[in-house]
Amino acid sequence: MHVVFDLDGVLLDSESNLSWLDRAMGETLEAVGLEDTEENRASLFPPTEASIRSVADAAGVPVERLWTIRNRRYIDAKLAAMESGTIGPYPDADVVPELADRYPLGIISNSPQVVVETFVEQVALDGVFEVLVGRGTALADVSRLKPDTHLYDRLHEQTTTDEYVYVGDQESDRRFAERTGMAFIHLDRERGPTRTLYDVRDRLAEY
Repeated sequence: MHVVFDLDGVLLDSESNLSWLDRAMGETLEAVGLEDTEENRASLFPPTEASIRSVADAAGVPVERLWTIRNRRYIDAKLAAMESGTIGPYPDADVVPELADRYPLGIISNSPQVVVETFVEQVALDGVFEVLVGRGTALADVSRLKPDTHLYDRLHEQTTTDEYVYVGDQESDRRFAERTGMAFIHLDRERGPTRTLYDVRDRLAEY
């Protein structure tokens, strides 16, 4: 059985301080000549192909140009925030090496592949996770995010099992697990009953 984690909200606390995201979306809008408003930022994050095309039309720029700028700004800002410590791992992520002694581990995230790989490197978990799956950089990859099954297919290509437990914090993670036949553990850090990765460890004993 493989235990597979979401990244944001599960291992990486990227939402307690969203200054990096605001800056990235603001810089994107400025680069294409649009006003930096909350409404315009919301059209860029979370992204859909339709919303990105709508913003490109409003700016009068090719959609691929807008997406290239937006994707680069997002990645650069997130990596810089990780490097500076503005965002970082949840304290209970220290249980991950212990879990790796019991189960093969992986990550599936809607964050870009480079963000997933950099996170693992920065928190010194190289070799702890057997499979790392993040989104690609093309605009088309936006339509392949969870709960679409594309990221699961990429995981499955790299493993030798059909038995997975997915640990996620969003309803989209639950739907993703249902669509792919994975067992699901909902990590809800605010309301519980599974609020920490230590609770996840205890839940895994049920499988």
